[in-house]
Amino acid sequence: MDVQELLRLADGLVFTKTGKHLDDRQQAVVRGTWQGKRYSEISKEVHCTERHVRNIASKLWQTLSEILDEDVMKSNLRSTMERYQVSHNSNFLNYNFLEQGNINFCTETPHPPTTPQNSPPAQTSTEDDTQEKLRLDLRDAPSLKTFYNYPNSPLTALENSIAHQNCRLLTITGMAGTGKSAIARHLIPQIQTQFDRIIWLSLRTSPPLETTLKNLIQFLSDRTEIKFSANIDAQLSILIETLRDNRCLIILDDVQQILSSGQLAGNYKPGYENYGALFKLIGEIPHNSCLILNSWEPPSDILTFTDDNSAVCLLQLTGLGEAATEILREKGLLDEEQWPELINLYQGNPLWIKLVAQTINNLFNGRVSQYLSYQPVFLGDELTPILQQHYQRLSEIEKQAISQLSNEIEPVSFTQWMAKCQGSQGELCKAIQSLARRGTIEKLNGEIETVFTIPPVLKQYVKMVAE
Repeated sequence: MDVQELLRLADGLVFTKTGKHLDDRQQAVVRGTWQGKRYSEISKEVHCTERHVRNIASKLWQTLSEILDEDVMKSNLRSTMERYQVSHNSNFLNYNFLEQGNINFCTETPHPPTTPQNSPPAQTSTEDDTQEKLRLDLRDAPSLKTFYNYPNSPLTALENSIAHQNCRLLTITGMAGTGKSAIARHLIPQIQTQFDRIIWLSLRTSPPLETTLKNLIQFLSDRTEIKFSANIDAQLSILIETLRDNRCLIILDDVQQILSSGQLAGNYKPGYENYGALFKLIGEIPHNSCLILNSWEPPSDILTFTDDNSAVCLLQLTGLGEAATEILREKGLLDEEQWPELINLYQGNPLWIKLVAQTINNLFNGRVSQYLSYQPVFLGDELTPILQQHYQRLSEIEKQAISQLSNEIEPVSFTQWMAKCQGSQGELCKAIQSLARRGTIEKLNGEIETVFTIPPVLKQYVKMVAE
């Protein structure tokens, strides 16, 4: 089958169902697909926006799918039509529906064809009539609230990675309250014009991969009725083709809910290992879209992905730093000269600082100096359950290592830490690496070697548990 045969067959099928021939732009999509061109290339040829071309193609594939009773996509158009031609002897090829010659697209109004007598006037449409607007599904996303942006903010780095470095897989990690969901939510308005589809899904209920794939494919392909194969590989293949055909942004929140507790960071719960196949495909196979993962810890296999051309990125949030002073100012706290000490004590974590600010207002009428005069650090009923969730996720070797570190007054080197812990060096090395990935310990540059410490709030919790 050559391109002209493909065009005639597609035109005949569409005419049989809709009573309308393929217009110039639909022909360009079919021709460009046969030639293996990207939608961006086709859009330049016809002088239209890429989104408009994608919209035309999506509707055309859906029409052909309904006619042929199988899923037609950009990737399988040629093979599907060839099978149909063979099985039906392609009677449609007897019709010469396509006019040859130069075609004008979008840039100027083409001369209308001669209208047969007594026929209704041909309907005209503009790009605004047919262009599909950006499709958003943010039902699982948090609402937009005050965001503490500041110079060198991670928000700027994220926008650059997605907009200019074509990052396909971006993982944002950090302890509860560091602002992972907030930063991803505020990123959307900054970059949404670059995408055709944006969907936010929470994994807080630990859905199986089959459920997640079905939700993604139905929304991103704009087709509610799809014949889903029971084979995970087949579903993944459909999703990847969808991510190639449309520029999609997917945010998966609460990814830690599919990861195990009581093990080193990043191990999947039993039965959820196949999520690793999803992340691997999106990270390693070229496509036009981006997946953002928000998690307390990164899935371990993501760390092994190749990241050529920054296709796979990992951002660990630790806190706001000086920008947290805006929170204290909003809460009306006093003793501004001591705010840096309070921020450091709570690691600049936005949620933790809001909770302690509330405590200071309630118990000390906003006097930070009076609060800081009390030792040890006051955790409060709101913060303790949060720290407990993180502590319970640790493996036994991690608990042993962090317990030892909490007894140290000054930061310790790797050698010093290892000398005071029981167990093999190999196991302790893995535990320390896992703790760093969770954000539960801090690495500092010492004069001679790297040293480690534990945030004061977490140190107080670990001591409390040991008592």
